[in-house]
Amino acid sequence: MSFNNFLSYLQQLLTMVDSDNEYSVALACNALSATINLARISGKADSVTLRTMMMAEQQFTYLAEHREDFAGVPHEYEQNERRRRRLGLMLRPGC
Repeated sequence: MSFNNFLSYLQQLLTMVDSDNEYSVALACNALSATINLARISGKADSVTLRTMMMAEQQFTYLAEHREDFAGVPHEYEQNERRRRRLGLMLRPGC
C-alpha cells in the first residue's frame, strides 16, 4: 500500500465514521488496526507508510472528532484532494 493509497483509505474511513457514535468509531479503529496488521504481515507497505499508519491509529479518535476537516464529499474531487493533503500533513508534518 502506498502512502497516497493509505491516505485515500483513511479519508474513506473518516467519511463513513459517526464521531458521536462510540461503536462507529470503534469499528473504524478496528478496520484501521486490521489494515495495519495486514500491511505489516504482507510486507506490502514501506516504512514511511507504516509509520503514518501507526500515527493514524494513535490519533484516530482525534481525527474522527475533527472528521469534517478530512472527510470526503461526493463529486468534490479537488477539495477532497486538499483534505487528503491536510490529513497527510497532520500525520506526517513537513512532508
